[in-house]
Amino acid sequence: MGPARQALRAATQESHERLDKAAVLQPLVRPDITREQYARALAVLHGFNAPVERALGNEGAARLGLLRADLRELGADPDALPEMTGTGPNGLPALDSPPARLAARYVLDGSAHGGRAMLPGITRALGFDARRGARFLASDGLDMATAWKSLMVRLEVELADPADLATACAAAAALFAALERWILEWTPA
Repeated sequence: MGPARQALRAATQESHERLDKAAVLQPLVRPDITREQYARALAVLHGFNAPVERALGNEGAARLGLLRADLRELGADPDALPEMTGTGPNGLPALDSPPARLAARYVLDGSAHGGRAMLPGITRALGFDARRGARFLASDGLDMATAWKSLMVRLEVELADPADLATACAAAAALFAALERWILEWTPA
């Protein structure tokens, strides 16, 4: 693991550990997850992921369509779901620099790996898979392994400058903090 990845991991570790324990996300790793708990977790993730993916423009939105399809499969209208808005201390961090956008890609693509690890449990508990209801977790049709390897190279090359690395670490930490706030302030009924 290169120094940039180590720094990003360290910058987000505490938030990551707290998010792993978040009540709305915990059912994703439990064998007794219900359809309602699954739908609630996806709705919360959509409220965070959608504005981040859109902020990334051409660098984003790879998995957003999959998440929206899963929500529709579960009977939810993604367009009617709340999303994080605004930037700044109570919203999303500004993703207005290459290091910040790279950090956002690190956060989102890292979550894709976590989703794939959750997929077998969701399939056993609910019957959803990469083709129906769990496209987002499976990253259906996307080569996330290659994308991750490419991202790891980019991190080390593009964040070699200490100032760029500091910007990326701050953005990644701010994204995790934003997701924590989002989970605390809005959990769908």
